[in-house]
Amino acid sequence: MRRLLVVSHACITPVNQVVFDELAARGWDVTLVLPDRWNDAYARGAYDATHRGSRVALAPRRVVLAGQPQRHVYVARLAAIARSAAPAVAFVEQEPFSLSALQWSLALRRTGIPFGLAGAETLDRPLPLPARLARSSTLAHADFVAARSPTAADLVRSWGAAGQVRVIPHAVPSWPVAPHVDEGVFTVGFAGRLVPEKGIDDLLRAVRQLAPPVRVLAVGDGPLREALESASTTEHAVEVAPGTRHDAMAAQYARMDVLVLPSRTTRRWAEQFGRVLAEAMACGVPVVGSSSGEIPWTIGAAGRVVPEGDAAALARTLEELRRDDEARRTLVARGHERARAFSVGAVADLLEEALAAAARPALAVAA
Repeated sequence: MRRLLVVSHACITPVNQVVFDELAARGWDVTLVLPDRWNDAYARGAYDATHRGSRVALAPRRVVLAGQPQRHVYVARLAAIARSAAPAVAFVEQEPFSLSALQWSLALRRTGIPFGLAGAETLDRPLPLPARLARSSTLAHADFVAARSPTAADLVRSWGAAGQVRVIPHAVPSWPVAPHVDEGVFTVGFAGRLVPEKGIDDLLRAVRQLAPPVRVLAVGDGPLREALESASTTEHAVEVAPGTRHDAMAAQYARMDVLVLPSRTTRRWAEQFGRVLAEAMACGVPVVGSSSGEIPWTIGAAGRVVPEGDAAALARTLEELRRDDEARRTLVARGHERARAFSVGAVADLLEEALAAAARPALAVAA
């Protein structure tokens, strides 16, 4: 059995454990280090570390600055944890410029354990000097980087990654596909944080250009929630569904005639993947996205892409899909095919290749 040490704050959410659970099913002995608690600005209360399945050994540890992906640090003897786990390889699922990546990089180097990092960043935005120094140090010693998109791969290479850079996208869990629910009104779906950079205003402006009746179904929460709810009218209804558990999302997608992700690029952020697009495609929902960041790559030829900030173009695209049943069926078929690239099995294949290439031969199989 091959031993793998994983460090990931994202795995505080059980759905993000799916790839590591799959690796465990394939024979990897996986120890997953994660914060014991995590704060989320768009959820009530804090998350506690919980299992998704029984195959992965969770090792929760206390962190300070819980809820801050790039600034949190572990309060633990990291080298001792690494020695105890005795992995053939480690995967630190953190950005190269994060403090936790620097922490674990130093500990793994002291113990002689090869490791990889994750990189989803798509903008070469200004970073403070400590973050730039951390990035240089971690990338100089990482054996591989799992870049979440082609742009992310180009960026970590430009930052000086010494190890192999591989495009290994985020994985989308497999759900039983729920049959489409026809509620008698054309339903434009949105899922994600209700924040300005997600293009909520563009979505509302586009929908108001459509002949009624039309409904927006927004699954998520955030500072724009009240504004969305107050925008609802008889002819252009808006329904907000906050607090939807991830394992209940398939039922929400089944209510949508189309899912839209109209993100807007800012000085410090562009859409890095658009996970809801992959989820919707896997659930048989046609998708429309803006040109922000990696949305065009995620969609490929399986949906429609409109210029970001162009509400009129978005409205025209929605009207086309509303009227053309054949176009929607074509996008559903293409979406199913595109979603396979983001399936748990496909992503686990890619990650397993990177891990096997970096693993220490002496510890690749436990005695």
